[in-house]
Amino acid sequence: MTNKKKLWQIFGPVLAALALIGLVFFLPFPLDHYSQQDLREASVSFSSQIVKGEAVKDAAFSDKKVNYIPFFGSSELSRFDSLHPSVLAEKYNRSYRPFMLGKAGSESMVQFLNMQEMPKALNHKKAVFVISPQWFTKTGSTGAFSIFYSPLQVVDWLLNMDKPSQTDQFMAQALLKQSLVRDKPMFNRMLHNVEDGQGPSSADKSALRFQHKILSRQDALFSNFETSHNYKNEVMKYAKDLPNQYQEQALNQIGFEQGEKNTGSNRFRIKNSFYRTRVWADQKMLKDAQVNYDYRQSVEYAYLQAVLENFAKNHTDVEFVITPVNQRWVAYTGLSDKMYYQAVDKIKYQLQSQGFNNIADLSHRGGEDFFMQDTIHIGWRGWLALDQYLNPFLSGKYQDNDYKINNNFLSKEWQNFKPQDQELQTFS
Repeated sequence: MTNKKKLWQIFGPVLAALALIGLVFFLPFPLDHYSQQDLREASVSFSSQIVKGEAVKDAAFSDKKVNYIPFFGSSELSRFDSLHPSVLAEKYNRSYRPFMLGKAGSESMVQFLNMQEMPKALNHKKAVFVISPQWFTKTGSTGAFSIFYSPLQVVDWLLNMDKPSQTDQFMAQALLKQSLVRDKPMFNRMLHNVEDGQGPSSADKSALRFQHKILSRQDALFSNFETSHNYKNEVMKYAKDLPNQYQEQALNQIGFEQGEKNTGSNRFRIKNSFYRTRVWADQKMLKDAQVNYDYRQSVEYAYLQAVLENFAKNHTDVEFVITPVNQRWVAYTGLSDKMYYQAVDKIKYQLQSQGFNNIADLSHRGGEDFFMQDTIHIGWRGWLALDQYLNPFLSGKYQDNDYKINNNFLSKEWQNFKPQDQELQTFS
């Protein structure tokens, strides 16, 4: 056997594999195809893979047959029952279908990065953003960052950046605290430049475009959402039991009946399964456990501001939802109502003073029977109450709002501002 043949036997398969990889990653043919059923399931899968990736979101928000609306939030969206937004939209053939983006841990920083991969879905479009005051802990809620992070998000963000805004500088500084980002040399260098007010150079943009080509092909080829079958097993199942005509009074009665049926085992009127698995064993320890909780001072207000600037930049017409807490649970754990409502007032001031006036404020309704499915998540009658805000907004025409972004909301001063100490109107 000649040396050439020996070398080919050794290196030929490797070269062939590299050539095949090159064809897959660099030739302009699509690698992804999602059926209508795939997209329906993806819309209620609550998959971290969808938040991380680009391909499924691109497919859903480019779909010509179904008007998918992004619903940004965390665990607030995942409590299914007969009156969940996805069930009502399906049953009553609404002009839109919610596309749920997030699960526990996907708060403002995660959603800011998520949005970088979907500018076409936000540009002069509608969206829903659910805010839970529980996000606003002193150090912010970034513990689940690694679950939802993808380098493709950072590449998209940097590619669309020219001169960094104050928000870009703040987020670059925040992302450099995350080892997954900081330990990548290219990102480390570029983000330090952004932090200093310098956008990516022409050479940087070329490197980013190359990275985008590889990462987006990789996303299309390898990423898939966790098949939950929620559309078939939850949405369609619950939709069958609803009356054919939408009548608020009749649906409210269903909320009462289902809430009563599902919460009979405990005094907090939370779902029996949640009580058994999450509360019962630790109930004595949870007595007065939240007396010292305070949501008024948090870096999360600055992360929320980054989300708001992104909505403003894309002229997104947004409905914000502020969630309540189960009042029976509040009384048991000692959470301060005064503190909670002051945190809500601070969130609303940050929204409204910049022109974000579509707000479904449910924060004072946590004491209503069967409004809450558990300790902090709405369900049954809570979903129906929310529908009185969402359906008119999402069924109506897009409005181009006059947002006025105030960069002071990124500041340490605002993060540490306590409404009880001063009137909100004194902050500017």
